[in-house]
Amino acid sequence: MRRLTVAFAVALCAVGLAGRASAASLGLAEVRGADGQLLARADEGSFVDRSDGGWSLRIGSATTRPGFVDLRDVTMLGGRVWAARVVVPAHGLTGARVDHLVVDGKPRDAKPNTLIPLGQGSYVVVLQEAVVPGLGPSANGVVGLRVAVGDGRQILVGLARAAARPAPHKAAHLPWLTLGVGSGTLPSTPEPVPTFGTVPFDAGPAGPTGVKAVMIAERYLGIPYVWGGADPSVGFDCSGLMMYVYAQLGISLPHFAGYQWYSGKHVAPSALQPGDLVFFEPRANGPGHVGMYVGGGDFVQAPHTGDVVRISSLREAAYALTYVGAVRPY
Repeated sequence: MRRLTVAFAVALCAVGLAGRASAASLGLAEVRGADGQLLARADEGSFVDRSDGGWSLRIGSATTRPGFVDLRDVTMLGGRVWAARVVVPAHGLTGARVDHLVVDGKPRDAKPNTLIPLGQGSYVVVLQEAVVPGLGPSANGVVGLRVAVGDGRQILVGLARAAARPAPHKAAHLPWLTLGVGSGTLPSTPEPVPTFGTVPFDAGPAGPTGVKAVMIAERYLGIPYVWGGADPSVGFDCSGLMMYVYAQLGISLPHFAGYQWYSGKHVAPSALQPGDLVFFEPRANGPGHVGMYVGGGDFVQAPHTGDVVRISSLREAAYALTYVGAVRPY
């Protein structure tokens, strides 16, 4: 088993992986266990990971050139996921690409933040915006391909860091994804809430997109919190729940609360509507936690390890004192 040059970790919510990286480093690939521990790293050249007793990642060739990571003939999960080439730049998404992505024998879209379910709690995220924990606001970057395996492992291919925080942008749109959500009924419109701290909150007129998002999110009440989780068969972390819900409405969100903060129009507390993303825990890299406003001063969230998806109140001190703001991602 070969070892690589840099430890780069994907921070998907308030909890990040422990890892070290130099300020100017580029990475190739990592495999991490359910607890975040590093299982394997790739050097330049060809690579095979045998940390699971079989193999979960093969790379035909991997090189770093000025400002880019360039990988060829990338195969994951015994051939279920294959890409002819993965190119990840050191600075943002400009120039990032995944060529000829094939999943379970079918060509797939390779646009940024595309989520592809693999079944049994596994999924692929393409060109995912990420952050290196502990390195400050300049440590934002991209992961070319991330595979979350049902047993909790994370396979990260094509890692880089960016020089600046992302500029605000409107969420991109995905083709409709059928991810196993059944039918449901529309929630009733709650009565306006008089106050939240010293700021008035009102549910406002509920648009159809936001109402649908709430309908979907509330079906997963009771699902366990799992770091990196973005599938109900495994569990959700805070941003993974938001990403999964809005993907089913054709709206792509990155799997990191700090980046979801830039994924739509910012909304004043008095203008909150069901489906708006509400953010907490201000940090240098953006808010550290996210939930979805459901109306009546309440929001649905995946709180932390040991908890489950549940509805909480914006009036609770823990959220009132750490509230950052809200974003409408559609």
